This record gives sequence, structure tokens and C-alpha cells, in this order.
Amino acid sequence: MIRSSLLLAGGLGTRMNGREKALMMLEDSTLLERSLSVLDDVSDEVIISLRDEQQVQEFSPYLQGRKIVTDRIRNAGPLAGMLSGFERAEGDYVFTVACDMPYLNMALIDIMFDMVGEHEALIPISEYGRKEPLHAVYKRDVMLGAIESALEEGSRSILSPVSFLDDVIYLDAEVIRTIDKEFKSFVNVNTPQDMLKLER
Repeated sequence: MIRSSLLLAGGLGTRMNGREKALMMLEDSTLLERSLSVLDDVSDEVIISLRDEQQVQEFSPYLQGRKIVTDRIRNAGPLAGMLSGFERAEGDYVFTVACDMPYLNMALIDIMFDMVGEHEALIPISEYGRKEPLHAVYKRDVMLGAIESALEEGSRSILSPVSFLDDVIYLDAEVIRTIDKEFKSFVNVNTPQDMLKLER
């Protein structure tokens, strides 16, 4: 099985006062670099989703030799990035993750690729019982159709394509706990305050 990973980095950073989240520094590297270092080791290909050519220029020092996609559809949130990324992916399955999760766990992603089997998606359940669709593995062709259907209906919710899938399995929090005891994989940075907490 060819493993593709899609890193969604095209957000507007509204709650970050317009700052590019992916380029914020944590422990001597950007959030983008932290994610790529893990995804490179667990995937056969990594695709970075950015919103437009202006952002590509801003990120250019970090993109040498990288596979990049930009949004074809404006103002559609993460689904726009997923649409472009899934169209470009070569793998049968795509691990899809947001760039604002600085503590990706290679062992957890590896086991998710192994566990998805022939299912259409594998979505983790966090310690609080919340689905984590932006840290999930999807069957490329089926999910691509589901994303297109959701967008045609005018839906922008990240979970809306999942409702078009027939065979979704969920990774139980207790299983995750055996690999990532503190559930750090699902820590995400939404505000400057979030970043300050992590820096402390």
C-alpha cells in the first residue's frame, strides 16, 4: 500500500491575528517543519496544501522539492485543501492532518495506516470522546467523491464528507492511550495563548 500524507497548512489564521500558524516557531523549528519531519518518516509521499500562490511564495524557503497543492475553491476551509490534495495523491490511503498539531506521533500514524485495512476511513476518538477528522486516514478515491458531494451541497464542515462514506471505523481512545498516553497527538494551536502554553 502506498501511503500518502496530506498536511493542511492553508488556513487564514483568523484566531492567530492573521499570522501563519505553520510558520510559528516551537522548540527551534516551525510547526510546518515539525509535522514534515514525522510525516516524511511514516509516508511514501507528503503533500502540502496551501491556499494560494502568495502563500506558496511566503513558504518557499521550506518547500524545496516538496509536492504542493493550492485551493481551487475559495472560502471552503479545510475541504478545499483536501479536495486538491486528494486529487494529487498517489496513494490508496491518505493520512490527513492539520498543520497546527505540533506533537504528531509516528507510531500512532503508523498503526492507523495498518489498521485501516480495506475500510473507507479510520478516525480517532480523543480522550474527550471527540472525533478527530483532521488526524485521520481516508481511502483516497472514495473520500475524494465524498468531498466533492459535500462541497456540491454547500457544506463546509470537515465531518460532512464522512457522512457520505459507508465503511468508517473509529480508533478507540483506549487504544490510542497505549501509544500516546497523554493524547499529545491531538493538541492543536488555535490562538496566541495556546502557543504560549506550549512554550512554557
